[in-house]
Amino acid sequence: MSVFLWVMICLMGLCWGSFLNVLIVRTLSGESIIMPPSKCPKCGHSLYWWHNIPLVSFLILQGKCYFCNKSIDILYPIIEFVGMAIVLFSFIKNVSIVDALSVVIILSMFLVLSFTDVKERKVSVIQCAFIILAGLVFNRHDIIGSVIGGLVGAGIVMAISYIGSKFFNKVTFGVGDIYLLGALGAVVGIDRLFLFIIYALFLEFLLVIPQYVIGLIRSNQGETLKYLIIFGIACLFLYVSRNISFFCSNLILACFLWIVLFAAYKLIRNLFSNLENPEIQSECPLAPAIAISCLIFLC
Repeated sequence: MSVFLWVMICLMGLCWGSFLNVLIVRTLSGESIIMPPSKCPKCGHSLYWWHNIPLVSFLILQGKCYFCNKSIDILYPIIEFVGMAIVLFSFIKNVSIVDALSVVIILSMFLVLSFTDVKERKVSVIQCAFIILAGLVFNRHDIIGSVIGGLVGAGIVMAISYIGSKFFNKVTFGVGDIYLLGALGAVVGIDRLFLFIIYALFLEFLLVIPQYVIGLIRSNQGETLKYLIIFGIACLFLYVSRNISFFCSNLILACFLWIVLFAAYKLIRNLFSNLENPEIQSECPLAPAIAISCLIFLC
């Protein structure tokens, strides 16, 4: 493609990122994306047209509101830039314009869902529906696999949520998580669904573990934290010891495998008891991990 066409795609991407900003803010506030007109979130004053030029307005205004002079959240220009990156990535990665537009919608909606899920645990059913529709279009050559993937993904969360409510008498997954897994299944298809669920769970673990540790410290759950550290060190040592000589490796592996199993048993037992502890956060946003997992698939 010509340089002019790539410049136009970048400009379109910036405008798309500006729209994603509106979508995030209006989803959190519950307002329509059409009305009222754009306004400062701090003073509520309606913005002039030149306040809404992607990236340029932020630089002209020096990161401050024209009316109240309060700082504009740096996330606004960042999301505009990410919107441009999504559009560029989609058109570079996909020859077909239909596939490119489908990927734009999938990644953009997952971006919005990640922000709203992290900030206020809000997952828009409409945005998930757009991902599902875009996933069906993207997988139009294997639409049956896409449909089954969406149904199975949603069904897995429904089953886990039902079991959790029976055993722990509390909500383990929200309704939004059902649509999130359904959206992932529609994008990756039934053939790759379980692989990318594993990716998402691993990413969720990496995102959640610091928050979980902070909760353990605040609630004085020293025993659980102790076994968590032991479990991590033992697993790391097992990984490193795979290069040690056969004789030593057998002795070390036998010892540390026992430590891992013992620490895992203690962790699981304490985890079940911690689910009843209101001081430890058990509800964590799932959208960011699923979004990253979906990005890995599309790459």
